[in-house]
Amino acid sequence: MEIPDGLQYWTADQIAECLPVGDDTYRRLWEITAGASNPKPLGGDGTGGTTEWPEVRDDCGNQPRSFWKLLTEEQQKDIVQAYRERD
Repeated sequence: MEIPDGLQYWTADQIAECLPVGDDTYRRLWEITAGASNPKPLGGDGTGGTTEWPEVRDDCGNQPRSFWKLLTEEQQKDIVQAYRERD
């Protein structure tokens, strides 16, 4: 299953907290967050490793491009459905 357009900018913790995903998916996303290598810098003004613009990078372990393949098909479907049904 493909990552929906726009979701590639999110991080695993944002998906867990901002989308109504199931318990299994929620737990898995927090496991990914805790174990992520090279996490995406937090948003900010450019100081202290922060960035002002949304980044999509393949080297950030907490962004979908890096962790999507680690999810089960059911977890991917859960996230995609929740993302499509958001406000």
